[in-house]
Amino acid sequence: MKNFDAFFQNIYAQPITDRKHWYAEATEAYEQYRAPYVSKIIDLICQQLEPNELILEIGSGPGNATQHFIQRNFKLICLEPNPKACEFLARRFQNYPDLEVVNTTFEEWQPTPKKFNAILASTSFHWLQPETRCQAIARLLNPQGKIILLWNTVPQPDSEIFQYLLPFYEKHMPSFASFENITVQEQNLNNISQGLLASDCFENLELTQVIEQKDYTPTDYLKLLTTLSPYIALEATVREQLFQELREVFQSQNIEVIPTEYICAAHIAQVKSPA
Repeated sequence: MKNFDAFFQNIYAQPITDRKHWYAEATEAYEQYRAPYVSKIIDLICQQLEPNELILEIGSGPGNATQHFIQRNFKLICLEPNPKACEFLARRFQNYPDLEVVNTTFEEWQPTPKKFNAILASTSFHWLQPETRCQAIARLLNPQGKIILLWNTVPQPDSEIFQYLLPFYEKHMPSFASFENITVQEQNLNNISQGLLASDCFENLELTQVIEQKDYTPTDYLKLLTTLSPYIALEATVREQLFQELREVFQSQNIEVIPTEYICAAHIAQVKSPA
């Protein structure tokens, strides 16, 4: 995504109250239409953890990643700033006593003296303060503890369909009118790897990724877009006009299925031992 870092820095400059409610209207659509995390990556992460490990999850949203770890009998403390998502989480996992949901940002959270062997951020690391996030996470880890960044990149329609959509992105979202193919997504993940290592907080970094496909109907694809920050950031009338024009393209081109491709990936690194 073009200007991705600058885009989220602008969001982070907003009052914290606004940021806490950023995904409020998209909570249920987020759970239903975001691309799923894949078992191969989840299993890889779980192999790095002790059975019944206590995990601190930063930015759990409606629990799209949380569910996988709860179902594998891990204990979780979930930090989530969006009150609506917290309510959704509490209902969704009401039968799991080993889940604690805390309605807070990571920066505002007041941790207990206890440290963690594993801290997880699932497609949420970019929401943390870039200047301090690595240091803050490292301080909460036990010696040899692990930071785990789980990612799903944004599902991209195939290039032929994207060419039909491009004029409308150039009209309404010129800063994001670019096709994020797998090569671009891989480079974005590599940039995160470089940032983790440059922080001097972590070592023994491993990045594992798999390429996945997911088909959407046009209606479901537009529902997916309502969960993505660049679309949430649009003024409401502009967003609705864009979506209407996209609907008309799908209809005029007789597009009934939108094939998409995305990367599911995990960065796993160990907190660096004191010199």
